[in-house]
Amino acid sequence: MFAYIVRRLVYGVITLFVLSALVFMLVQFGGGSPLDRLRLNPRMVNVIQKLTVKYGLDLPLYQQYFKWLSGFVSVDRFVVLGASAWIGFGSVVAATAGLFFTKVKATWFRPARAFGVVAIWVSFFWFAKSRVDFAMDWGDSFRGDGPVWDLVFGAAGATFRLGVTALTLALIIGLPLGVFQAVRQYSFFDQVGTLGSFIAFSTPIFIVATGLQVVLAFYLERWTGLKLFFVVGMTQVGYGDLGRLAQMGDIFRHLALPALSIALISIAGYARFQRAAMLEVLHSDYLRTAKSKGLPRRTVLVKHALRNALLPIVTIVTLDVAGIIGGAIITESIFGWPGVGRLYIGAINAVDYPVIMAIVMVIGMGIVFMNIVADILYGVLDPRVRYE
Repeated sequence: MFAYIVRRLVYGVITLFVLSALVFMLVQFGGGSPLDRLRLNPRMVNVIQKLTVKYGLDLPLYQQYFKWLSGFVSVDRFVVLGASAWIGFGSVVAATAGLFFTKVKATWFRPARAFGVVAIWVSFFWFAKSRVDFAMDWGDSFRGDGPVWDLVFGAAGATFRLGVTALTLALIIGLPLGVFQAVRQYSFFDQVGTLGSFIAFSTPIFIVATGLQVVLAFYLERWTGLKLFFVVGMTQVGYGDLGRLAQMGDIFRHLALPALSIALISIAGYARFQRAAMLEVLHSDYLRTAKSKGLPRRTVLVKHALRNALLPIVTIVTLDVAGIIGGAIITESIFGWPGVGRLYIGAINAVDYPVIMAIVMVIGMGIVFMNIVADILYGVLDPRVRYE
């Protein structure tokens, strides 16, 4: 397993290198320049010349690329505030090693160990976030908005909140919907669910988002006289003056529609995949054996059928985590959500190369990482899978 992970990481680095080169060339040959807006003023000739030299826009294309690449992989600052972060890191490493060297023959231990390691490291990063000052040298925005690292990760929190909410909605609704459709195969509910899934899955996300704005915001307010949902921004004016519960309610009213617009497509996909996986398990020989033993229907469905039908869904959901960011790019622009997607669209309009490259690479790293996580989880959850 360790050799497989190392090999996948090497392949991932090569993939990201090729991705960065392709995207850099596409941006360069896409037309336009970050200084075009300044050329409209004839008095800005000297300023344009200085900025051209400062940003290296007068260099050959390959030199511009390697200059960007060297900065992208360089650390700008790394400061540990206090010894608690180092102690926490040592504790996490020790706990991870202890879990991997612990031998338990119970079938539940392998998945529990995997999720335990993930939980430990996620908790550590959350703990170290306020105790470590870290930044990569991704350069400055051509629009003068400051360091690219601060821009991207300053907006990442809003996108993370939107993505997690959308993924949670998709899992809570999509998986049970698929299971129920499989158990009630060819019923009226199954037919309606299949039709709805195909419609939702084939509808572009900008139409879904606009439709939700029109129906659940404008018309619902007209019919009920109550403004239940907002269609722009993440908070309203005077948010800081609200109480804790009122602030949570305000965020929910802003978050509901953009999260639902992203989740609807994932709900349709999860329901279809879960239905297909569940039907395959329901018609398997070992499930017929479980039924012939006289086991209760609930035990057969939950313990034997659902447990095995969830294996392929783990891979799909893991890979979809990074794909949700792609949906957020359009959704954030429609709803004015202050996340990475809105920042990305603004950078494209301004031909802001450093911001465009940083966001594309972050998404690429997320996809590569989640692919590796999906393979590892599949090997952990299914003992039949072995990586050599």
